[in-house]
Amino acid sequence: MRSNFRRVGVASAFVALASLTLAGCAGGGTSSSALDEAACDALLSSDPAPSASSVSAPTVTADTVSSVTTKPTKPDDSKKNITFIGGAYTDTTLDYWQNLAAAFAEENPGYTVDVQVIDWNNFDQQIATMIQTQQYPDVLNQNKYSGWASDGLLLDAGTLVSDEVNDDFIPAFKEAGTFEGTQYGLPFITSTRGLFYNKTAFEEAGIDAPPTTWKELVEDAKLLEEAGYIGYGLPLGTEESQAEWSIWMWGNGGDWESGPGEFTIDSEQNQDTLSVLNCLTNVYKVTQDNPGQTNRTDGVFRPFADGKVGMMAGASFAPSLFSGWDSDVDWGVTLPPVNGDVEPSTLGVQDYLMAFDNEGNSEAVSRFLNFFYEPDNYTEFLTSQGFLPATASASEALADDPNFGPFLDLLPSARFYPSTDPAFPGVQGAVQNQIGTGVAEGADIPGILSAINAAGTE
Repeated sequence: MRSNFRRVGVASAFVALASLTLAGCAGGGTSSSALDEAACDALLSSDPAPSASSVSAPTVTADTVSSVTTKPTKPDDSKKNITFIGGAYTDTTLDYWQNLAAAFAEENPGYTVDVQVIDWNNFDQQIATMIQTQQYPDVLNQNKYSGWASDGLLLDAGTLVSDEVNDDFIPAFKEAGTFEGTQYGLPFITSTRGLFYNKTAFEEAGIDAPPTTWKELVEDAKLLEEAGYIGYGLPLGTEESQAEWSIWMWGNGGDWESGPGEFTIDSEQNQDTLSVLNCLTNVYKVTQDNPGQTNRTDGVFRPFADGKVGMMAGASFAPSLFSGWDSDVDWGVTLPPVNGDVEPSTLGVQDYLMAFDNEGNSEAVSRFLNFFYEPDNYTEFLTSQGFLPATASASEALADDPNFGPFLDLLPSARFYPSTDPAFPGVQGAVQNQIGTGVAEGADIPGILSAINAAGTE
């Protein structure tokens, strides 16, 4: 069993010796060409992980919303045809929005919503083009908003929904949608990331429990490789590498920034973290081929669903993808492991709904947003797309659902991107485009992270 495998004295002595003789490697600033097994082992703490702070479902303080009252509208609002643009979360996302738009038009004669759903791989580029050419949508579903708020392009979203809706938002999510005292981003959907593990693969590899530290993860990944599985699926391609990077960065005590606008991507801790990812790829050889160009959904989630991957950092919506792929993988999920005595945490991702300040659109936008947040409509989106709620009432309704409960339990340990910093989108884009180069053999790890950090000052 794994618990006996880990505690052998020879391995512990070897790591201790490596830590003494190769302390310079653990201090950051090392090119990956200097990484060998001894140097990699020296980067892995032998300290046990502390227990996570109280992990329980989010506090529910609002009563279930039974009706929605639209706020008074401006007298000069005359636009009744509005546009909605959102990301394609699953193959059924477009169907949901088209059906919702049809139901909205039926209940609000004379009002229509033109729906466009864009694949996430092309989303940022297409939205950036629309903004540059001033072809602003009326309502946008996106995971960032503060840059547009800073440019004066958005409506005060808090005035567009009823008091019942606004009071139902979980406070932490509502606060994350506030920029300089004004609520521009309405909490839309949330997701958490956790360490997904293949229970069948663990049993075949003789592993009795998921890892809680990086050192244990490496040991387990080696055993999984010996059993014929990919030990750890590492997606550092452009699709969502900022999520994978966040989990590993926080797990080593690093962070995106020390304060608003003070980015710390190139810190010593983060250099060590990227070195560890390079070790997983090139020294321990426990990842899939070419993780620097591997995207999350097709490159890791799908192979995991096919039973080929032992461990991965998965999202709370992954089970809905597994179901769509007719997967029969027996999986479990837990908090991501950490390096030593770092407090365990997970990544919480929140997407927002926001409204652009187009002439005469606020009354129609308000109607549509209130309609979407009606409990039945909102819950249908969550359950069909596999996301966690941003409202107290929906959290209460889904707490006992086996597809949602385990991930709701992770929310209190969630940390978020610094999305209220207008410079963060530039840093996020730099991570998506460059972090994968850090796992190439011979990569200049300090130089790569320095270049990413500089994106926060451009």
